[in-house]
Amino acid sequence: MGDQVTGKPVRSSLRTWLARLARDAGTTGLPVAERRATERRSHSIWSVTYGSFRPRRRVGRRDGDHERIHFDWHEPRVLYLVLAIVLMCCADALFTLNLMAIGAEEVNTLMGALIAQDVERFLAVKIGVTGISVVLLAFAARRQFLFVIPVFRVLQFFCAGYFALILWELWLFAVYVTDLPFHWRPWSDL
Repeated sequence: MGDQVTGKPVRSSLRTWLARLARDAGTTGLPVAERRATERRSHSIWSVTYGSFRPRRRVGRRDGDHERIHFDWHEPRVLYLVLAIVLMCCADALFTLNLMAIGAEEVNTLMGALIAQDVERFLAVKIGVTGISVVLLAFAARRQFLFVIPVFRVLQFFCAGYFALILWELWLFAVYVTDLPFHWRPWSDL
């Protein structure tokens, strides 16, 4: 069954011979024939668009892949959480400006300084930082934060925090609007 001279199996010596042939071809400068006719890894607008509507990778191929790589498809619940957080951030900015118009003060010193300087810059920074942060967290939704807490739970925590903040601001509206000596209509100037 084996080679009569060396006693090794034929399959092993065939592998050795092929490896030596490939190594010699690389050192002599002979061109190595490419198996593929076209490059599959080229990217274009079509590949991004196609991948957005027909994602390929939903689970990893091997055990532990969900910890190391980012997939191009996420569960709809991650999208819903991200949208809820961004919308509540916009509502918080609107409520903050309206509360300040009737006499409330901003507790956050950085945001207070931005509001005093320029309202448009305040809105851009508040919504931009929140949006970018939430999108980055959504990319890592299947990973662990500090190797303990799932990032999806962190997103849920932020959503619950914004919900509590919106309830607080609605309560402040109820308190401030009933104590005003004049009739306040925030939308009359639009």
